Amino acid sequence: MYYALSIYPQLSTELLQSIAAIRGQFDPTSGFTRPHITVLFPVAESVGEKQLITHITNILSDWSPFEIRLGGFHKSHDHWLFITLKDGGDQVKKLYQALYTGILAEYRRDDIEYVPHIGLGLFIKESSTYDWNNPEEADFDRERYQEALQLGKALQLDSSFLVEELHLIEIPDEILEWAAGKRTSIPEDSRIVEVQKFSICHQGAQHVD
Repeated sequence: MYYALSIYPQLSTELLQSIAAIRGQFDPTSGFTRPHITVLFPVAESVGEKQLITHITNILSDWSPFEIRLGGFHKSHDHWLFITLKDGGDQVKKLYQALYTGILAEYRRDDIEYVPHIGLGLFIKESSTYDWNNPEEADFDRERYQEALQLGKALQLDSSFLVEELHLIEIPDEILEWAAGKRTSIPEDSRIVEVQKFSICHQGAQHVD
């Protein structure tokens, strides 16, 4: 099992539904997790849940709510299409950097640029196996990517929201095995579970039963 920390965008129902529709067509993880901005990528459970919660709580004690505005698109090194941030990206990057200190310092990757984003889809050819650590340019499905990009550009993205909460989630091993190229697909019964909600405005956390 792994832990990750995400922001769930507080957007209009119409925009969230439109994003969900694109993800449902192009994102193989859409059935397991809702639209999100990851600020802590998966770390193994060996880090310790209590220690991780304490670390995150301590980091967030120095933060206040901040605003994010969506806008723009980005193709990742491993062939994902991202919705990027027009405003608030610097704040998210600072939070990301703050989280990767202390007990999480060893997990920080400086070889890959951190781009705050909402993922819209993964674009590899049907004959390819996804491996986020070793993507091959020959595997890129340019035609489907352009199709999704046009759908994305039709969205009314100029929308902002206040970041007041972050969510710690549990990710089962099989999803990370798929992401590392060890599985060709994600089992249908896989589930991502929320275990902790952190409130920035109240500088604390609420356990999710």
